[in-house]
Amino acid sequence: MIKNNKINILSIIDIILLGIFTYFLFKVNILPLKYFILIISLIFIINILSVVALNTKKKIIKISGIIILIISSIINITTSYYLYTTNEFLNKSFNNTKEEINTYYIITNKENKYSKKSDIKGVINYYENSINIKKALQTLDKSIKTNSYEDINTIFNDIKDNKTTFMLIDKTNYNLIFDTNKKLKKEDFKVVHKFDIKSKVVKNNNQIKEKFNIYIGGTDFAGLMDYNAIMTIDTKKHQILMTSIPRDYYMDIYGMEGKKDTLSHMNAYGTDTNMKSLEQFFNIKIDYYVKLNTNSLVELVDKIGGITYCSDQSFTTTHALVLNTYNDTGKNKLTIKKGCQELNGIETLTLARERNAFIGRDRMRQKNCQKIIISIFDRLKSTNSIVNYNEILNSLSDLYITNIPREIITNMAKDTIDGANWNFISQSVDGQDETVFITIINEMGYGMEPNYNDVENAKNKINELLK
Repeated sequence: MIKNNKINILSIIDIILLGIFTYFLFKVNILPLKYFILIISLIFIINILSVVALNTKKKIIKISGIIILIISSIINITTSYYLYTTNEFLNKSFNNTKEEINTYYIITNKENKYSKKSDIKGVINYYENSINIKKALQTLDKSIKTNSYEDINTIFNDIKDNKTTFMLIDKTNYNLIFDTNKKLKKEDFKVVHKFDIKSKVVKNNNQIKEKFNIYIGGTDFAGLMDYNAIMTIDTKKHQILMTSIPRDYYMDIYGMEGKKDTLSHMNAYGTDTNMKSLEQFFNIKIDYYVKLNTNSLVELVDKIGGITYCSDQSFTTTHALVLNTYNDTGKNKLTIKKGCQELNGIETLTLARERNAFIGRDRMRQKNCQKIIISIFDRLKSTNSIVNYNEILNSLSDLYITNIPREIITNMAKDTIDGANWNFISQSVDGQDETVFITIINEMGYGMEPNYNDVENAKNKINELLK
C-alpha cells in the first residue's frame, strides 16, 4: 500500500511538471500550432502509458514505468527552466524602451579647487545644443545664474583659459569635443558634479505588420552613432534587406531647419534624430528601431565563446584593444591575418570600430559590422550556447533597446521553425570624402557627401520589398 502511494505521488508530480512545461511552452509562443499540439500529445501519451505501467502487476513493466516517469520529470524541469528564462527574456527585451537617460556634467578647469556640488556658485555657462538642456537647467539652484554659448569650442577654451569657471554640458558632447578638437585634452578639465536627466519614452503601439523597416544604430562610449543601417523585412516572402549607411554620411538634421551634420554626430541632438533624419533622407517610413550599446558587445561575444572572422587581407588596426577611450597611445593594436580566425570580445569591438586601416574607410567598416552580426548569430545557433544560455540572454538584453513588439519576433521564429528559408540581401550607399561644416562643433571637419544615385537605387530596393 505504501509503495503504491509513493508511485501515485510520483505520477501526480509528473503531471504537475507536465502542466508547468505546457504553460511555459504556450507562453513563449515560438512553436507553430501543429508542432505545439504534436509535442504536447506525444508527451501526454508517454505519461499516460507510464502511469498505466505503474499499475500493472508485472515488476519489469512497473520498473520501466517508474524510470520513464523519473526521466520525464527531469526533462520537464529542465525544459521548463529554459522556457521560463526565454519567456522572461522576451518580456523584457522587446518593446523595452522605458525612459531615455541623458547624463550631465558640471565641469571646471582642473587647476580650480572646486570638487563637489556645494562648491558650485556664481554663473554656470551651458552649451545650448545639449540634449534636454531645459530640463538640466531646471535642476540647478535658483540662486545660480546661467549664460548660454552657441559654440562648443569657445566654451571649452574659456574654461581652459579661466575666462569663466563652470560649464554645464551633456556627456555625449563632452566626450565628442575631445574626439573632434585635438587641441583640447580631457585631462585639462575635471567634473565637479554629475547627474542624470530622465525622459519618458512612449512605447510602440504593438501594431504587428507584415512588412516594415527597422533602424539599427550602434553607439560607442562617447555617444557617437558609429553604425547606421536600415533593415527592411517582408515576413510573408521571408526576405530581409540590410541597407548600410556610412557613419560620416552628411545630411539634413531632422527638425533643425536645413542644418546639416554627419550621422555619427547626430545622436548628440537626441536619441531619435538619426532615425528621423534617415527617414526624411530616404523618404521612407521607419516603423521600429534597435539601438545597440557597442560596449556590451564585448561581454556578449565572450559569453558565446568568441566569433569567427574571415578576412581577404592582412592588416593591423589603428585603434587599440581598449574600452571607453579614444586614446590609443602606447596601447596594443589588433593584427588580423588573411583568412579565418577566432576573435574574443575586445578584439571584435576593436574590429567593429576600425575604418582608418582600409582604403575604403567606413565602407569596409560597414561590411565588417555585417560580418560580425552574422557570425554572432551563427555562434548563437550552436549547441555550445546552451551551457551559458541564461548568461547569454542577459548579455543580449543589455546589448540594445528596441520598440519592436515581441509578437513580431515570435512570429518570425515560428516561420523559421516551420521551415521558412530567409533570404538575406545586403546593400550599402557610398559617397565622396569631403571637408564639410560640422554643426555640432561649429567648424569644418571630415564628412561624406552622398552619392545620390546610390541613394536612389537603395530607396527603390527598399520600396520594392515593401510593395
